[in-house]
Amino acid sequence: MCGLSLAFRRNQNPAPGDDILILEEGPQPGGSLRTLREEGLVLEAGPFTLRTTPAAERLISDLGLEGETLVADPRAPRWVVRDGRPRRVVPGPRGLLSTAIPFGARVRALKEPFVARRPAELDDESVHDFFTRRFGAGVARYAAAPLASGVWADDPGTLSVRSAFPRLWEAEARGGSVLRGLLAARRESGPAFRPRTVSFRSGLATLAERLVERSQRAGVRVELNAEITAIEGPFHGGEEECVWKVQIADGTVYPADTLVSTLDAQSLASLLGTRLPRSTARLSALAYSRLAVVLQAFRPERPGSAPRGFGVLAPRGEGFRSLGVLYPSSLFPARVPGGVALTTSLFGGALEPSLPDLTESELLKLAEVEVLRLHPGIGPRVYGRVLKWPVALPRLPLGHHTTLDLLAQDLAAINAGDERPRLVVTGSWSDGLGLGERIARAEELAPAL
Repeated sequence: MCGLSLAFRRNQNPAPGDDILILEEGPQPGGSLRTLREEGLVLEAGPFTLRTTPAAERLISDLGLEGETLVADPRAPRWVVRDGRPRRVVPGPRGLLSTAIPFGARVRALKEPFVARRPAELDDESVHDFFTRRFGAGVARYAAAPLASGVWADDPGTLSVRSAFPRLWEAEARGGSVLRGLLAARRESGPAFRPRTVSFRSGLATLAERLVERSQRAGVRVELNAEITAIEGPFHGGEEECVWKVQIADGTVYPADTLVSTLDAQSLASLLGTRLPRSTARLSALAYSRLAVVLQAFRPERPGSAPRGFGVLAPRGEGFRSLGVLYPSSLFPARVPGGVALTTSLFGGALEPSLPDLTESELLKLAEVEVLRLHPGIGPRVYGRVLKWPVALPRLPLGHHTTLDLLAQDLAAINAGDERPRLVVTGSWSDGLGLGERIARAEELAPAL
């Protein structure tokens, strides 16, 4: 999505001689976006919603998609399983008072402003250790663990809080307390932007499809099924008339003066190797989680039996094997047939990496059993589908910020002495995971190319 957005924005104010080409590895544009439209249903097997940023709001407007936009109710409840049943939570600091967190743990969490500031020599910390130190073990279990698995499909014991949740890390640095730091940031930021949680009548793929349509009309080329197999360069003068040569699987070679990479970290390291001498070893070692996404439709026995809210997350030890279950028909009822309830269950990630190896029928059965346990009156299943992601989400280890610092040094060396950069690297592993963040990054990069 970042690549499509970047091409669209750059093409709005092109430089003389600009010729923009997008190489998309898969058969459809939009990277991890995967909207299924079948049997009268609109289903998401990739990103579930778009949490808007100012840049995302501008893009929706510029693409003329306001009339297609569906907005989720900001009051829609979120749930966390504790003692076998879902308990309502609210996002942000107020969530510390939720009944999803045991009473004693809530009392401990309110003492966070009085906890000593982290030691100066501590330059990173796992999500689990950070929340335990600042808020106590109860919050680490019932808030931080579901957050790590629900957002990153990762193990809170190994996931870097500095890289995965930089706002929290920076808040402690700013105020000596996470809560004080967040309040200070809010006061300093001026009028607050109010993000929306949105999708589109025909699914999130609508955004990629409209970007391709508008960009191609303006001369941008989009090549699908264009897996990159080799990158030569950078060339500095001599007989070559370009800076880079990019080869794809069918043997076609494309010349380029500027490359913008949205590749995963391992692919980037494999293709550029010694041209990233400081960072390539660490990039090659960056692991990714695998996920299985189980899409289901049910016919509830009564209207009140359908799930309500955004979805539910289940900490380990609560007897659920899914990372969580999302409720698309509750968030966007306007695009769901009457009398149908949709659920999306996520399996795999760092804590149970072998689950995606189960067969489709095994995953469907497991997902159905867990949904029925949460919602006994949801009725019979009338649709089921499984999609698997072998490379789903990056796992950001402790010290990942050092990897990014080394990559920045490599890029500075490659781009030294040029008015326009030769190589730009962006991705969910480097500068933001959510769709809104990816769109914001594209808008930020476009003027510099």
